[in-house]
Amino acid sequence: MADKTLTEAVRLFEQKMAQGQYKEAAKIKEDYSLPLDMLQDAVTKEYMRIVGLGEYSLAAELGKQYGLPEKLVRDAAARSFQRKVDGEQYKAAAEYAKEFGLPQESIRAAAVQAFKKSMDFGLAKNAAEIAVQFNLPDEMKIEAAEKVYSMHMDSGLYNKALKIAQKYELSEELIREAETKAKGRR
Repeated sequence: MADKTLTEAVRLFEQKMAQGQYKEAAKIKEDYSLPLDMLQDAVTKEYMRIVGLGEYSLAAELGKQYGLPEKLVRDAAARSFQRKVDGEQYKAAAEYAKEFGLPQESIRAAAVQAFKKSMDFGLAKNAAEIAVQFNLPDEMKIEAAEKVYSMHMDSGLYNKALKIAQKYELSEELIREAETKAKGRR
């Protein structure tokens, strides 16, 4: 009887997977404690189908979730990463590359582009955060932080400028300047 239940659960899992109902398939896997090796064929078949449709991000996630070979997961992840880069979604691409263990050069290249794009659009605070998040060179972090600092100082937001100077470890001179102006406003 247990074999029949297990066989039925696997059949149900395969059916839900083929229909693209991944949450339902995952629930069946969980409810019946199905071992991954029994599900490999159905997952691999669905992986191949969605790669054929160009749904690389979904394929990579599916492969990662169900333990498909790393080469398959990385291939789909690399394609999805490239799409994000082509769509100029650099920060998302860098985060994605990091999540899926893509090469450091890919992560860094996308992060640098995200930094530059943020700076070009005047989003220096975002650029500084990107520099920290992806461990970009200190010069980039300082460049962005100093720009944010200047914007706050020019706007009379001395306490915010001070916080930025301290957070990004800007020069003592800038910290003192912000402290002095902030104290003068009290």
